[in-house]
Amino acid sequence: MLSRSGRPLGEFLFGPIARGLVKIGVSANTVTVVGGLLSSASALVFFPTNMLIAGTIVTTILVIFDNLDGQMARMTGTSSKWGAFLDSTMDRFSDSAIFVGLALWGYLHADDAAKFAVVTGALAALVFGSIVPYVRARAEGVGYTASVGIAERADRLIMALILILAIIFGASHWVMGIGLWILGVLALVTVIQRMVFVYKQMKEASDA
Repeated sequence: MLSRSGRPLGEFLFGPIARGLVKIGVSANTVTVVGGLLSSASALVFFPTNMLIAGTIVTTILVIFDNLDGQMARMTGTSSKWGAFLDSTMDRFSDSAIFVGLALWGYLHADDAAKFAVVTGALAALVFGSIVPYVRARAEGVGYTASVGIAERADRLIMALILILAIIFGASHWVMGIGLWILGVLALVTVIQRMVFVYKQMKEASDA
């Protein structure tokens, strides 16, 4: 939901940065790759080592900056299918790294009572969350759309970061475990919503 409504705000906040990068000759694809690699590295380094504050700040900044490459491509007229493909691929790397990082944090640092819930919740959020963009891509591959759902990428990432902040401010580790399972369930609901949405389109077109 937030991914559809956040573009105007992103353009307002990061437009000057995007214009500055364009002026010095940085390409949108470079920003895509560098941002994806750095956000993945940040999550995999900071979260497993229990550096949650640093991990949250750095990862959040890098994920937000993911808005830059699209703006830069539009500014320079270099939007392309390759750029869209590259952006989606790097998003999968960074998303996976965040939840793998949280699973490792749970295994290494969560209270014994909540450890299983945190680790399995992170894996559930990772697995079901990875299916969400696949359903959309597969739908578009056969000529339909699937940009619907209660928990799209931005929603899932923001909820994960809120859970991390809760732990930083002293919440029980059960909050992380239960929250991650809720996130996994919401991702599964989003998958079902997209499947139903595509089926309805196909039924109307007599393709179902």
